Amino acid sequence: MKPLIGVVAVAGLFVFGGCASSTQGVPAAPLAARSFAPSDAQTQSSSSFTQLVNLDYSNGTISVFSIGKDRARLTKSFAPGQGVAQGLAMDARGRIYTTITATSSDPCAACVEIFTTDGKLLESLPAPILSGASGAPSLTDVSVDAHRNVYVSDYGQQAVYFYPHASKARKPTIVVQNSQNAASVLATPDGGTVVVSGGCGFASVRPYTRVGPGKYTAGSCFGIGTIALIGGAAADEIDVMTPVDGVPGLVSVSSPSGGGSSFHTPGRLASISGVAFNGDASIAYVANARKECVYAFARPAKGWLSGAQPKLLATYRGFKNLDIIAVAP
Repeated sequence: MKPLIGVVAVAGLFVFGGCASSTQGVPAAPLAARSFAPSDAQTQSSSSFTQLVNLDYSNGTISVFSIGKDRARLTKSFAPGQGVAQGLAMDARGRIYTTITATSSDPCAACVEIFTTDGKLLESLPAPILSGASGAPSLTDVSVDAHRNVYVSDYGQQAVYFYPHASKARKPTIVVQNSQNAASVLATPDGGTVVVSGGCGFASVRPYTRVGPGKYTAGSCFGIGTIALIGGAAADEIDVMTPVDGVPGLVSVSSPSGGGSSFHTPGRLASISGVAFNGDASIAYVANARKECVYAFARPAKGWLSGAQPKLLATYRGFKNLDIIAVAP
């Protein structure tokens, strides 16, 4: 279950549009002009999907599952920071990222921790102390792009920043500071856009487009189907996929271009807890916590925003305590 930071869930909430407009600095392609080359999505869904990571927010446990013949098998469980992990991401080499905020945590009170799939701690990235911040660091979410830049939402300091190439030897780069309720973050795989929940009101997010080294331009807010980005996924086209709060079996796709779409999963009472994209967003993995299974959907020919029901490629069973998921891109 995702944490509710300063807000409460509203059943049936499904917001699209709002004050949506194109992100500054990156012209948005008209929906009708979008097209995607045919992919080997069906083959990819079975051959490249070999591992899934899950964060159970009820107890802070990260579980690693291996996938074979549409079945999941638990291979490792561990609880970073004695059960206070928030946010989950995975890079192309299978490294697992989460955030820890606890005064008793070792080696740092607020940091990003990076693990192997065996639960071995590889690195800790301490949170910076930002000048002019309203409070102490309190990390709530994490995202990783294809260049291994590690993005963090710091609710305590009301900021989002990233660690270049997951290095603690370099000073983190600030994307935005003094963003009210900066509680979650998603970076596009190419790192060109960072989407932040904060400063936009309930169930809305703002894109920040990179316009130069360490420089970002804020775009306009747009609505998403849930209260925050935790449990969501973003594509390079800035298509943001999330569960829809309060509506069983429904997944939303939103965009700063003003477009919005949704699709249904199998199961009338499916409880969608999290979604994840593969590397090129041609496949979406959708977790049904009620049935403890994960669906693989192929991107429609005209894209996730086309309004077409995506093809169900496979259903993977055998999971336990599904919540927020991540896969290697």
